[in-house]
Amino acid sequence: MYDIAAQVQGWLDEQRPARVAQVVATRGFSSREPGSGLAWTDGVAAGALFPGVDADLTSSEDGLVEVTISQREAVAAGLACGGVATVLVQPAGAFPADTWTRLMRREPLCLLTEIAGDDTAQTRLYTPANVRDAAQRPRAEDVARLFERGTSATALVQGDEAITAVVTLWPPTSLLVVGDGTIATALAGAAGLLGWTPVITSNASAAAAALTESDAIVVLSHDRAVDCPALAAALSGRAGYVGALGSRATQDARREWLTANGVSTESQHRIQGPAGLDIDAHTPGEIAVSIVAEILANRSGTSGGSIRDRRGPVHTAGVRSVE
Repeated sequence: MYDIAAQVQGWLDEQRPARVAQVVATRGFSSREPGSGLAWTDGVAAGALFPGVDADLTSSEDGLVEVTISQREAVAAGLACGGVATVLVQPAGAFPADTWTRLMRREPLCLLTEIAGDDTAQTRLYTPANVRDAAQRPRAEDVARLFERGTSATALVQGDEAITAVVTLWPPTSLLVVGDGTIATALAGAAGLLGWTPVITSNASAAAAALTESDAIVVLSHDRAVDCPALAAALSGRAGYVGALGSRATQDARREWLTANGVSTESQHRIQGPAGLDIDAHTPGEIAVSIVAEILANRSGTSGGSIRDRRGPVHTAGVRSVE
């Protein structure tokens, strides 16, 4: 959906009758890109539901549509096997007016659309700031947990009178590491394991200010000319996680610099410093694991405690979907 946002907004600005399709559930596919979208108007299309697979939905009615991808089509597109996709087709105008500009800014969003019979309601939009305010929505807590995983995902949720299509959209995560050395290398390796894009740099101010809610910055450098400007830049922007390695004395020195340079105490509270969960990490690899784990815990709103001590099911994220 991020890759079609500018085109859809352009069509809406021109008052063209654009329509949008999103994959909300699949059966049989071994892999897919959650959050992919296809849009079209007047014979012009943007995006794709599945990379390399052409899906003509121009004659489809609004609502849930099933699209079958044959084994031959799947292999040609680089997929291991075919399957059936449930696709939600809507007019672009069914989304809140600010949806497309938010996607152009690469904001994480949660989209809920209730489908009752042949009727498709307007899509509701939630952000990290208000997703838990959707208390009146079906299985709202489950939807919030799905969103707070910090990855794009989709599901169909069966309610008493309607099916709710849930689409959580998160841009790919970048991990900005300020400073170099063995810990930086270990962090890059851990980020790669999660499919994140690691960037190691000592000149991070511009990049730090451009981070989104999906991204994280970890400051390793202890040079005040490097670490503090990077932290100040990250705190001025939308970075989802701001972490800083170093002793208590180093953290105090950074706070003094930030205060002297106009960074509010409230903003400084966003810094996780010293960075990482308390696993008594010592080696570069252990430190990297503790920091990446804290990023995930911070994103999902959990404490990072032992799963053994959690009440209820082991896996709490996600929704009970329509079979």
